[in-house]
Amino acid sequence: MRFCGHGVPTIRRDEQNRMLSDDFHGGEIERFFVSESSDALTSFSASAKIEKINPRGGKASMQIEKMALYILKNHPNLTRADLKEIIKAINRQKKNETEKTIKKLLENSDIQEKKGRLILLSKARRKMIKPDNKVPYNGSGWSRRWTMVLFDIPEHSKKIRDTLRYKLQKLGFGMMQGSVWVRPVDVANEIRRIIRGKNLQWQVKVLSFNMAAPDEKEIIHRIWKMDKLNEEYRCFVKKTIKRFKKLKAFPFHNEKLLLIALDLLSRITEKEYLNIYLKDPKLPTGLQSKDWHGKKAYNIYRQLDKYLTKN
Repeated sequence: MRFCGHGVPTIRRDEQNRMLSDDFHGGEIERFFVSESSDALTSFSASAKIEKINPRGGKASMQIEKMALYILKNHPNLTRADLKEIIKAINRQKKNETEKTIKKLLENSDIQEKKGRLILLSKARRKMIKPDNKVPYNGSGWSRRWTMVLFDIPEHSKKIRDTLRYKLQKLGFGMMQGSVWVRPVDVANEIRRIIRGKNLQWQVKVLSFNMAAPDEKEIIHRIWKMDKLNEEYRCFVKKTIKRFKKLKAFPFHNEKLLLIALDLLSRITEKEYLNIYLKDPKLPTGLQSKDWHGKKAYNIYRQLDKYLTKN
């Protein structure tokens, strides 16, 4: 990607065609985008929340504000007309709503306008869409070993207990009972290291075990509600493909604005994936259903991550 005039990127035709091809969800994008991932046990972002894009929702102005700030940070010196056009392509929002948001940002000294160009000020950075840590996809085989975490933390240490539950959930554990959490992967040694690091080894016990085969599917369905999660992944894949096709068809007055819109939509889509990923127990391949849509969703996330890292 090159830059010319007022900091606006010059889009390469081959890059545009590859990102917006009708095969976005197929093998081509999986090969085109490849990202290195870190171990979820040692690196996980809990800040992957972003409101759903809903033009009729009460949070519309906040959504536009976050989008505008993100665009101006990564693509400075755009005109008001440019900013309105990009947001309209993503959100189908009325231009007057975006104009109201721009005026609000100017009044709050989040941005300033010089010679018709919008510039982001440092004060606004706290409101922006934040990048998230990369997350892995657990597509490995299964040893049929489970990990169980049992703890007995008194009420006066409620904050520590709640923090432990939160961390276990983010690591893919599910609550079997109030103080009994399980995950169908043998990560006992990793969890023990974390527990020792927090000096909780006397209050928390970690076990590795084999569960009887007939009980596994029933336990998984009861704890994690995998059918509902699979449907969320399916809807995410379908919605993402539809969004990028619409973006391809949007009549930008300047072709260079397409790449900026693509960057924004990629970031929004990445965060929406991570919202679902937070609820995923990251089951090994042996426990996933044959029509599991989580892998397709992860392929999209991985390509978007590669695109955002590259640009």
